[in-house]
Amino acid sequence: MSPEPIADLVPVILAGGSGTRLWPASRARLPKHLVDLFGAHSLLQTTAQRITALAPQGRLLTVAAAGQAALVRRQLESLAPGLARHLVLEPEARNTAAAVALAALYVAEVWGPETLLWVCPSDHLVTAPQPLYAAVASGAVAARAGRLVTFGITPTRAETGYGYIRAGAPLAAAPGVLEAASFVEKPALDRAEAMLADGGYAWNSGMFLLRASTILDEMQAHAPAILRAVRAAMGPIAAGTTVLDPDAFAVVPAEPIDKAVMERSSKVAVVPCAPGWSDVGSWHAIWEIEDRDAAGNALGGDARVVGGRGNLVRAESRLVALAGVDDLAVIETADAVMVARREDSEAVKLLVGGLVAEGRAEAIRHRHEPMSWGVLTRLVERPGYALRERLIDPGAVVELEAEACAGVSWTVVDGTLELGAADDGAKDITAGAGIAAETGAAHRLANRGSAPLRLLELQLG
Repeated sequence: MSPEPIADLVPVILAGGSGTRLWPASRARLPKHLVDLFGAHSLLQTTAQRITALAPQGRLLTVAAAGQAALVRRQLESLAPGLARHLVLEPEARNTAAAVALAALYVAEVWGPETLLWVCPSDHLVTAPQPLYAAVASGAVAARAGRLVTFGITPTRAETGYGYIRAGAPLAAAPGVLEAASFVEKPALDRAEAMLADGGYAWNSGMFLLRASTILDEMQAHAPAILRAVRAAMGPIAAGTTVLDPDAFAVVPAEPIDKAVMERSSKVAVVPCAPGWSDVGSWHAIWEIEDRDAAGNALGGDARVVGGRGNLVRAESRLVALAGVDDLAVIETADAVMVARREDSEAVKLLVGGLVAEGRAEAIRHRHEPMSWGVLTRLVERPGYALRERLIDPGAVVELEAEACAGVSWTVVDGTLELGAADDGAKDITAGAGIAAETGAAHRLANRGSAPLRLLELQLG
């Protein structure tokens, strides 16, 4: 059953996370919200589908990292044309307070200051959206009355990795909505167990419902430096976006919205709900979500476990077999294999930090990498040569600068390549034929056909 749209609502997706605890599936150039972790769609796409169901058509604002712009736009537009129309790109990450300020200023200008923003992270999973829709409908009453509404997830265990909200008295004018008495940082286990037994606490979901004018007033009161710096960085709003000045945005204080405003404001309310929510913040969290066999093993791809219990195994490109081991996360991709204790997400984060410090490409990019024009697969990279496959979408064009074409030749496997160079006209190269790049020239690889174009690209030197 489809929910009734809320006329004054604009859903806002915050899509700037890195997801290092889910390496090697999540990497800097393709972080977890852009990865297909649970089937055909990414977390960004499932978030967009879920939250736009509550809003009038054409209302979605996405605040994303500039370096991920092409992929964010590609994934949203694949769901519905125009879904990426309102896209604001951050030159660098300045945490969620800056992103919420950007969104509120944008929404106030485009749709009006009384508009409600439903702010949602791009990388969370909700398996039962109907209770969430009901919570938003209840929270909208309080938000229109000037409250900053949060959504508290009914806890199912004594979780130490989440923040909590302590609920206060009910709001008489908004049934189902409670005062937010306090926020609790990630607690120790004994404190988490006590809060679970108390029953008056909820997990902090990171989702918010607030009127644009209210959050701007509260930021002016509690985080004026952030609001002032974001205003200074924003350009005029036109053609569905605003261009941020990189230098001005770099000096925006980096602080989460919880600490900058929510923990200081007297206007915060909470709506408890149980929508099957997970922040998908670790391999352990994914193990909890996945279907498991009788021994508690969650297996994906060509994976086998004998004599072991409680393992998460994901195999992307080959057989992965475990024997006689328990409670491991084993994640295999085309260029990396990660083995860790399933619940030790901090060790994975430290591992990735070390790989970044070493300059390892595996920390940044995938061997099989979606691009704005299609998919790039790095088949072999050895001293002196590299072999890549380019799968170019129908109608797409790849622009390569002269430096990237040095020592390069292409062989067409499927389709017809329209190859253009700086000092020559376009040439059509058909399947089975090859051509070398012109020395010192930029090149354009175009697919004018109706089917994907597959190229093998060899680079020497």
